[in-house]
Amino acid sequence: MIAFYQTEWQGIPFSDFAEVSSTKLAGPEFYDAFYRALFKKYSDYESLDAGWRSNKDEITDWLAALFPDGARVLSVGCGLGYMEQRLWRKHRDRIELHVQDYASESLRWLRQLMPAAHIHDVEKDGSDKKAQRELYDLVFLSVMDYALADDDLIGLLSQTRASLREDGQTIIISASFLDETRGQSIVRSGKDAVKWLLDSLGLRKRGQFWGWVRSRAEYQAILRAAGYASVTDGFLVTPHQRTYWIKGKGVAEA
Repeated sequence: MIAFYQTEWQGIPFSDFAEVSSTKLAGPEFYDAFYRALFKKYSDYESLDAGWRSNKDEITDWLAALFPDGARVLSVGCGLGYMEQRLWRKHRDRIELHVQDYASESLRWLRQLMPAAHIHDVEKDGSDKKAQRELYDLVFLSVMDYALADDDLIGLLSQTRASLREDGQTIIISASFLDETRGQSIVRSGKDAVKWLLDSLGLRKRGQFWGWVRSRAEYQAILRAAGYASVTDGFLVTPHQRTYWIKGKGVAEA
């Protein structure tokens, strides 16, 4: 896995609300501060960038087509909850949707929309433990795996595997998929070395240490290490994006 950095999201510079660190991974306090800034800037989901929303809509509708009627579904690390609110508005009559996140502030808009019993706030009351005791037909992690080191991601995926029904599945939807040739890897490594040098000299900051990008082989190895018997992956290709996904099912024999 390879570290990456960011300076802003949703048009909000991180330096506006926090001390940016290129060595310390952003944690719950950082994300809470970010979401407070976001809710000051935007009034609701529809006020967010239209292009970003359109991309999320495509992924959400693809994901919804995988849910059988009556399915219990859990979104782990739902963040702002844009995909989840779309699922709730369009499919709440046929699925039982639950959401869980690690930053309490991120859930503000979802709390106005979904029943409290369906919202599991890890930071506030540790209700992820209750969520993990329940059984689900499908657990999905959308654009959140980047923030976890390999061991932490394996641990989380092991927990989600244990919370699946017999035929259940876990799906990761990645925005941090690394797909590069050997030549591209060499060029990127050189650029990264220059950025590191400039940052260490105080000449140009890399930005906030945001997480990791991973290759297909790394994703597959992580799901197998988490104990899934069957691992499949592919790409959702739409007119606007190409999004990597990977799915785990079953329990591997010891």
